[in-house]
Amino acid sequence: MNQTIKTTHFSKGFSLIEIIIAIVVFSIAATVVTAVLDPSIKEASNPAIQIRAAELGQAYLEEILGKRFDQNSGIGSVTRCNEAGQPACTCNGPEGEARANFNDVDDYHNLNETATNALGVNKANYAGYTVSITVTCGIGGQINVGANDAKRIDIIINGPTGQNYNFTAYKTNF
Repeated sequence: MNQTIKTTHFSKGFSLIEIIIAIVVFSIAATVVTAVLDPSIKEASNPAIQIRAAELGQAYLEEILGKRFDQNSGIGSVTRCNEAGQPACTCNGPEGEARANFNDVDDYHNLNETATNALGVNKANYAGYTVSITVTCGIGGQINVGANDAKRIDIIINGPTGQNYNFTAYKTNF
């Protein structure tokens, strides 16, 4: 008896359909992974932005607090406004001078600009940052200080992502 044995040969590669299905599955997986990581990648840069905003806010505060309390205060705070025999303190805001000539705290009131130094030159590495400053007289609240004896300085740094960073300090006439 003669029997014929039928043999089948299997191919050792992938078919075109299997490759297309694999590509589709990998594409979907890559899209999901990217969608999950995207917000965390954006948030990873926030500490750097926050640090720059803090440095910028500190630089402006140091500049402002280094100025005289008032236009009528003596240079070097030898005399103070509102002292006996001295002119009254003011809260007028800027006297119309250029920022390089700001000499007292009031001059910074309503200053809105891109990040610059005291001479008006743009600060390096602060593209996209803007600064808004308001100066108000008096502290108010529970602190017993006269309206002409303290000025509140509020600085808002707007970062390149649109986030605002607030800084507040007080300059007193003492």
